[in-house]
Amino acid sequence: MDDLGIALAYSLAALGGAIGVGLIGMAALNALGRNPEKGNDIRTMMILAIAFTDALAIIGLVLALIIKFV
Repeated sequence: MDDLGIALAYSLAALGGAIGVGLIGMAALNALGRNPEKGNDIRTMMILAIAFTDALAIIGLVLALIIKFV
């Protein structure tokens, strides 16, 4: 039963992160299409948002490891 908890903890965090990155990329491309002269600002904000979203997936991995070893 612990293996199922570990798999769910990481897979749901990774799924959420993947969906989040996809939505961030879609919004950034939409913003770039509407306002191309702000490309550098949009890219900076997109990279920052992706880093925060990936941090959630890493937290899910840490949580899965804590479940496994504690």
